[in-house]
Amino acid sequence: MSLPRFPLRDRLGDPTDDRALARIWEGIDAQFPHRRRRRAPALFALSAVAAMGVVAGIWLHARHDAGPLRFADGGALATVEAPASGALMSLSDGSRITLGPGARLQPLESSGTSFVATLSSGSAAFSVRPGGPRRWRVACGLATVEVVGTEFSCNRDPGRLRVAVQHGAVLVLGERVPDRMQRLDAGQTLDLTDEPAVEPFPVEAPSAAPNDPPALETPSDAPAAAPAPEASVPTWRELARRGRHREAFASLGHTGLHREVGRLGVTDLFALADVARLSGHPADAEAPLARILDHFARDPQAPLAAFALGRLELDALDHPRQAAAALARALALGIPRGLREDVQARLVEAHVRAGNRAAARATADAYTREFPDGRYRQTIAAQLSQP
Repeated sequence: MSLPRFPLRDRLGDPTDDRALARIWEGIDAQFPHRRRRRAPALFALSAVAAMGVVAGIWLHARHDAGPLRFADGGALATVEAPASGALMSLSDGSRITLGPGARLQPLESSGTSFVATLSSGSAAFSVRPGGPRRWRVACGLATVEVVGTEFSCNRDPGRLRVAVQHGAVLVLGERVPDRMQRLDAGQTLDLTDEPAVEPFPVEAPSAAPNDPPALETPSDAPAAAPAPEASVPTWRELARRGRHREAFASLGHTGLHREVGRLGVTDLFALADVARLSGHPADAEAPLARILDHFARDPQAPLAAFALGRLELDALDHPRQAAAALARALALGIPRGLREDVQARLVEAHVRAGNRAAARATADAYTREFPDGRYRQTIAAQLSQP
């Protein structure tokens, strides 16, 4: 837990300097010699009061941070469209978001445990408070970035996206991400581009037979009647590809989404899960991911589906037992080496939250053996020490 952003000494410190304070005590001792022996307890009492003030400030800050994320001034989060000079968003937990010129950030969900937003256009740099209680998910069109505490940036252009990590690590998920999920550490970047539309092969008109009468020519001064253009309604896939997940879900509805689950392949099932999750319907994201595990378990992307399902159950649905089962399956199916540490750390958390202390300690031991210098050692130790 980090300290409040303002320096506590500015709020709690005594305006009197040390020399002035010494002179005051000398004057008091001169007037009241019998108080000299009580000077130390008095100083101790003052120190105790100051310490209590510090603790109270930290406690109040922690209580304030337990609720939904807000602006630093206490205002409710709202969509921000940056002017030509850009914009700085300071948040109640000490995190900051710096928007580039013309960038647009729309918060979708905010609670004590999660924050979901969409970067509709432009670029943004995120400085997420380390050790905070929330998991951040930022949808950037071609991919979604998930993070706990780090510094990263997203630069979104039409048909292009660049994700760069300055500190910590993030998970980047999406259809166009290699293997649908990549971990980026400090100093790494990922560039994604939209797939070009496939042009249909030209079809040549059949040549006229020798005995066919010649075709009548249209006079040059008589314009040919142009066919009326038909309104094109984007499909849920097109809407999802553009990052418009709420519209994609609205075009399907709950019934349509579950109908699609039964007939889609792995790639579309991942996209369908993203539509449900990023539109604010996490419970509807279970079915597409479970379908991958039940019917496409031998697919190379099945371990990623198990990991995604475990995170969904743990973070969005608060189902730690189901999360533990999904995360354990991700390990059994052979999750890529770059994600094994993340999966094992989340599995410890799932067992702790489910109340299965024995399984949590066994998983923690396995984590330590495999990653003796792992980045989650302190987090796991803190989880195991919880009553």
